[in-house]
Amino acid sequence: MRRNLITAALAVIPVFAQPNVAPPNDPHDPITASGQTPASVETVQQRAAATMLLMQASDHHAMHAKGTPAHVLQMSFNTTASTLYPAATGQLTETWISGQNWRWDGSLGNNYALLRINSNGVAYDQTANQPMPLHMKMLTNAVFAPMYGIAPRTQPMRTASVSWNGTQVTCILLGGPVWGGTAQGSRGWGEAEYCVEPSTGLLRVYSEVPGIFAIYDYTNALKFHDRILPGAVTIEENGAAVVQAQLTSIADTDPNNTAPFTPTAQMMQQGPAAVLFLPMRMNRFMPSPSVTADAAVQPVIVHITLDQQGKVG
Repeated sequence: MRRNLITAALAVIPVFAQPNVAPPNDPHDPITASGQTPASVETVQQRAAATMLLMQASDHHAMHAKGTPAHVLQMSFNTTASTLYPAATGQLTETWISGQNWRWDGSLGNNYALLRINSNGVAYDQTANQPMPLHMKMLTNAVFAPMYGIAPRTQPMRTASVSWNGTQVTCILLGGPVWGGTAQGSRGWGEAEYCVEPSTGLLRVYSEVPGIFAIYDYTNALKFHDRILPGAVTIEENGAAVVQAQLTSIADTDPNNTAPFTPTAQMMQQGPAAVLFLPMRMNRFMPSPSVTADAAVQPVIVHITLDQQGKVG
């Protein structure tokens, strides 16, 4: 049986109180840094323009889309300490010929090694029952699928044109308030943020929830067929960098060579790997008898992984 885990941004607020406090200002948020309040998208033309910009940015990162040329991508990174792993240097190599057949070879310091082979649509790990460290998973999401699952044609949308590190970008907020009411200040708790450079269509900032930001640097960009990947990615969490990565190389590989995608007998015997899904929001209301109904409440974002039984990993 295939086993899947979830990486989640869990919002915790006390029961019987209204979360009427906006997310705190964050210097890593281009909208906050500009001091602007995003404007709601009111016309079909405005939504079409913003949607086209998002799709253009998504196409640059679509390394796992159908029709992507077979490739070998290498990256190195540093992470800060987490609950389960100390601060360490890591590396990850992806060999990819299709969504059915790909391979990850990676490590994080001396405490974690990864060999994952996806063979005919089923993932197998060399080491059983060893979910990927959260910081490494955050990096793969930021590189391969920062815009997976967005629905800009139907989701509530607000936009702001701001200057970010000397570059003009359009920041697009998708999603509505999680607990009712209207988004306050520069951003609501239920909005994901994507900042795209209109002149190039490059994604500059991605933030699934307030307080967590992936920042893309194209100074040494990797160009591969019609894709453009950043040369460096920094992931900020609660105001501090938790992952600093460099995408060092990408090259074509032979799509007819399926030898790297054949799991060993041991892998097959262990069964399918525990695979982390992409991030999602989950809301948890906690009893708090000392809070009155009209009290101002500040929600808390907790970044966690959950197994299929709902236990925190």
